[in-house]
Amino acid sequence: MGRQQGKYFLGVDLGGTNIQAGVVDLDHRLLARVKTKTKAEEGASAVIRRVAAAARDAAGDAGLDMEHISGLGIGAPGVVDIDHGVVVKAVNLRWDNLPLAKALRREIDLPVVVDNDVNVAAWGEYVAGAGGEFPDMLGVWVGTGIGGGLILGGQLYRGYYQTAGEIGHTVLHADAPLGRRTLENIASRTAVGNTLTQLINSNHPSKISRIVGDDLSSVRSRVIAKAYNSGDRLTREVVGKAAHDVGVAIANCVTMLSLPCAVVGGGFTDAMGPKWVDLVRKSFETYVFPPQIACCKILTSQLGDDAGIIGAGLLCGEVLQNRQRVKKK
Repeated sequence: MGRQQGKYFLGVDLGGTNIQAGVVDLDHRLLARVKTKTKAEEGASAVIRRVAAAARDAAGDAGLDMEHISGLGIGAPGVVDIDHGVVVKAVNLRWDNLPLAKALRREIDLPVVVDNDVNVAAWGEYVAGAGGEFPDMLGVWVGTGIGGGLILGGQLYRGYYQTAGEIGHTVLHADAPLGRRTLENIASRTAVGNTLTQLINSNHPSKISRIVGDDLSSVRSRVIAKAYNSGDRLTREVVGKAAHDVGVAIANCVTMLSLPCAVVGGGFTDAMGPKWVDLVRKSFETYVFPPQIACCKILTSQLGDDAGIIGAGLLCGEVLQNRQRVKKK
């Protein structure tokens, strides 16, 4: 086929709703991508088979046989034991202590590297996207929930307990009622949608009512973005408060770690666009300390929906390369 063996890696972004798989080469190019439903309700074994099938389809779409693929990297939601390839807890998949790497190897006969989904997305942005010119970077992904990833000294930093970067679970309002304390509780797309729905049901006027009709369950990213762009006052107020809180959380991290760059991505960010990141940046600049480090760049993801796929594939290549170096020593 004229293709160099060892140059290609599969990357998989595993979510509660969708599985996205692609082929990445060492030049950071995404050669093919496949998207399918996760169907978590069918159980872990069925999901793993669907991941393997999507990965094989992506390789086929790239014109590659599986023997040309050197490994598979996968970003999974939740807490991951990277050393053993185990998903310790993934709430939206209903997984506990699932040996994902081992199970996938049985399906696809390739080396498998497993990490947290936002870690791999942040790595993708660092290596091939918005954060590449900086040695340190914070990634903040705002979607159904809020996740984070940290790059320190050019390396993905996981911390002693392998959970570093969980910015969504940081507490901004400790004395608030349960369910309104963390950044994810108050600023995720889910939180914004729920707040808007509650306010509309309490007779606060909003153009969202006309956009969705009677189905307020469909108040998701695109609906929120449409209402915001149309100048809907209620949506602008709720979205503005969420952006304010994300900016505060980023300011706390940058104050603590003295970072030069934060990249904001995720489904909600993609839907809202640069104006959302501008709101986040304005809040960040107000609260970061000392004021001189407000020069820290707050950037929009360049890779968008592909960050997790590209990051998972490239991280797999990095990890396998490091393993080879250790063996040679």
